[in-house]
Amino acid sequence: MAQSLRLLYTGHIGGDLWLLPRLHTFLRRLMLGADNCLLLDTGAACSEQVWHCRATGGRSCLVALDGLGYHAANVADELTAGQRDKLARQVSVGLVDATHDWGAPGGEILVALEPRTAPHRLQICLRSAERTRLAGKALWLGKVGAGQVGEARLEMGASPRITHVAVHDMSRGTPPNPGIAGLVEFIESEARRVNPGSELG
Repeated sequence: MAQSLRLLYTGHIGGDLWLLPRLHTFLRRLMLGADNCLLLDTGAACSEQVWHCRATGGRSCLVALDGLGYHAANVADELTAGQRDKLARQVSVGLVDATHDWGAPGGEILVALEPRTAPHRLQICLRSAERTRLAGKALWLGKVGAGQVGEARLEMGASPRITHVAVHDMSRGTPPNPGIAGLVEFIESEARRVNPGSELG
């Protein structure tokens, strides 16, 4: 495994699909030069107040995160067990909840909601903490809002250590990625097709 690890993470997107084309551009800029990088979401990707989230049972934004190349996302309190199992067969992003974790290739990193009994590997916890911190081999990620990207860099080894923590604010002038804009249009059209009239309620 590489000696360093870089994490970029988002949270509280709240169903704002049209934030994602710009977010994709911003994430790609932040990832430049990063060889060993994980892209994670700490939860609240959808909101019941948003029509396409209601129409798709909370799956719309998770499908979009999959299209953005996310490795894992916290889906606790967002999907029923049946919805999670169905979506897991359709996407590559790891859908993390109380009973499902995601292991990074190589087996040395586990992404879970909270620490598990796995002292031999780094555990990244997707329940947001007040600040990014490392307790033994459990890494808690600090809170971020929509339009923000959290970053943590670690030196790996027997005793991992944090070398850098930051929260980056995406500027209003960040250009949207056309491919992700097309994906968002497709997700919205599918939500309308599956649940006609859902935009109105």
